[in-house]
Amino acid sequence: MALSAPVPSSVGPYRVRGVIGSGAMGMVYLAHDPAIDRRVVIKTIHRRLLESGDDEPDVAARFRVEAQAAGRLAHRNIVPVYQFGEDDECAYIVMEYVAGRNLRDYIRAPRKLGVPQVLCLMLQLLDGLHYAHERGVVHRDIKPANLLIADDGRLKITDFGIARIESSNLTRANFVVGSPGYIAPEQYTNRSVDRRVDVFSSGVLLYQMLSGTTPFAGTDEAIMYKIVYERHKPLSELTQDPALEPFDAVLDRALAKDPAQRYASAFEMREALLGIATEPVPDVLPADLVLAPQLEAAAAQPAPAGPAQAPRSAVATAPLSVPSSGRPSVPPVRSQPGTGQPSIPVPTGWDTQALAAVERELAEQVGPVARVLVRRAARGLTSLAAVRQAVATSIVDPEARQRFLAGAGAPRTGTANRARIATGTGTGTATGALSAPDGSRGATVAAEAPIGRPMRDGDVDKAAAALRSSLGPVARVVARRCAEASQTREQFIERVLAQLAPTVDGRRVQAELWRALG
Repeated sequence: MALSAPVPSSVGPYRVRGVIGSGAMGMVYLAHDPAIDRRVVIKTIHRRLLESGDDEPDVAARFRVEAQAAGRLAHRNIVPVYQFGEDDECAYIVMEYVAGRNLRDYIRAPRKLGVPQVLCLMLQLLDGLHYAHERGVVHRDIKPANLLIADDGRLKITDFGIARIESSNLTRANFVVGSPGYIAPEQYTNRSVDRRVDVFSSGVLLYQMLSGTTPFAGTDEAIMYKIVYERHKPLSELTQDPALEPFDAVLDRALAKDPAQRYASAFEMREALLGIATEPVPDVLPADLVLAPQLEAAAAQPAPAGPAQAPRSAVATAPLSVPSSGRPSVPPVRSQPGTGQPSIPVPTGWDTQALAAVERELAEQVGPVARVLVRRAARGLTSLAAVRQAVATSIVDPEARQRFLAGAGAPRTGTANRARIATGTGTGTATGALSAPDGSRGATVAAEAPIGRPMRDGDVDKAAAALRSSLGPVARVVARRCAEASQTREQFIERVLAQLAPTVDGRRVQAELWRALG
């Protein structure tokens, strides 16, 4: 059943009535189940996408396992999966047909949902998610299009387990499974994925339903960067509505970059929302707010004549153009002053002056990168002694390292400069003065230009390749943005280190970058 083929008369034992949608994976049909005399939805996956490769053994078997796992979910807020089947051309999943509209239509409707209605939908969503998570099934692509509002006002999650199925195929083609603006940071950075990715997506939906916009907007590339590195704008600040202030704390936790700082479960988030409700929350959306189901005739359309477009759930992570040379084209590095240090906030709960003192001592040994190292270490530690221990490994000179660990500081001698050269943070030139304790350049620097090796053509490509193992698909975005704000390679590497999550080994990344840049 090729993408360009006409609508088949049947898929397995099911008689096809029309086309609901199409995508890179296959087609979605409205069909009739003759055995039980009911309407069903059939999602097909092309056989060629299930063929096993050397790096993906028996993808078809994994697809079957995922479909069967989703089929075991029996909950009022989850669209049930009736059957998994295969034929010569495709594998397919048969699901319940829900007469209704998806959440996207409600968000776009002129009549906006009030807080009680938003809470009604969120509690139903989180109920369904918690049920699935407790049974080992994570959705991974929660978004408005995958949430249906039936004609009785009940929310139903669809495509449960499908996102994970698709990931076994699409990730091999440099794709990230999920939709821009809704997926969690770890889905971009190749970190392990668990139920908390659905908590993050639920936070995005809550923000969107209350404000009319998602917390992370822009091009796909910009959204990816914001989700991984930038904090969302507080909801009450965006809307200028004091009544929404109680939601800020819930959203801060749901949208936390670090999964460990999010709600541990959908149930926890549900309880938090119940705690800020000021009036009873209805079990289902009130009948006067339910949108009329779309006409079935809209589904009974002929199959598209040409190849289907990739759905938004398959997001290319490298949208750069590829010229005839075969190498991705990257915007030229712009030379900007960029001599200041990256803005790195003091971690919550830490005394600014205490950390600054440690930064000054470390800066005498490793230069301005000290601020990055100290504040990154402080994110996951609770004492100054532990912070010192964590960052001391960046000091090459053994005696200087011991003095730093003892908290006695280090002499301002040539030893510090030699250490900086050895770690790749200095240039080794005799004309440059040591960095001042606050990380700024000393007054005796001979030239106005930043000290260091200038950025060169090709550095972004080299750095992106070196960063991919640590940052995943977002590596190119980080490399280009850091390069645009840097004149020298030293500044560039410092900015990259400032972007790393606490779980990433900064010293290893630094060494890999210097090795790649040469």
